[in-house]
Amino acid sequence: MDYVKAAQPRIVALFLVTVLAAMLLAGGAGAWLVIAVLAATALTVAGAALLNNVIERNLDARMERTRRRPTASGRLRPGRARAAGLAAVAAGVLALWATAGGEAALLGLLGAAYYVLVYTLLFKPRTALSSVPGALAGVFPALIGWAASGAPWSADILFLCAVVFVWSPPHFWALSLAREDDYRASGIPTPAVRYGERITRVLIVAFFAAFTGIVTAAAVAGLYGVAYGGIALATTLVLWFFVVRLLVTRTSAAAWALFKVSGPCLAAIVAAAVVDRLL
Repeated sequence: MDYVKAAQPRIVALFLVTVLAAMLLAGGAGAWLVIAVLAATALTVAGAALLNNVIERNLDARMERTRRRPTASGRLRPGRARAAGLAAVAAGVLALWATAGGEAALLGLLGAAYYVLVYTLLFKPRTALSSVPGALAGVFPALIGWAASGAPWSADILFLCAVVFVWSPPHFWALSLAREDDYRASGIPTPAVRYGERITRVLIVAFFAAFTGIVTAAAVAGLYGVAYGGIALATTLVLWFFVVRLLVTRTSAAAWALFKVSGPCLAAIVAAAVVDRLL
């Protein structure tokens, strides 16, 4: 069970949503291929999460939110977690190669390497804005799903990658505001710690405004139709209710609420695009 917890199943599940969305938007993939790609990508993402937990175990131990993680608490030894992470990434990449081809496998390997080596080791300890380049890690699962489908590149995959990329930084920044004391204790630079809460709220508003612009542009440009437009409008209104609440109340509770609701909002937007395309 500790291996499963260290693999961060919630993050894996969120990434699998984008894999599934990409394959459904691309169309033409059979059910067995979809299941195989989801399973293989889950292994790759879980392995990268395990490696991330090993690297950050000492930082996690300083934070109330993460100190009970198996690697941070010492229940799971670093060597074993590292071996399990590498094995999961290797198994996932090989499974992608066997079921979906070389392009999907390469994207799986690059995604894991980018998350662990570039984001976790290079950017995150050094810059308060690491979530911006780190957001690229969230794009790889969508690219894996699209490549596995064999469809030509189109506006659908560009839309999916854009919304995931722009959504990721403010999602994390809301968390960093809600748990600011934790991040101060850990030593991880965040906008709230480095630049202050006011600048962080400005950044959150700017990125969610860009997110709303992308969502709206997809409807205005005719990429998706009425079904998408209705769901997208309702979802963005909900999202902005929580953004405005954060601006007005300026409390950790409001930041936490925005963090918790922004994930379902992204899922709703992606699901709206898929439903509209299938209809």
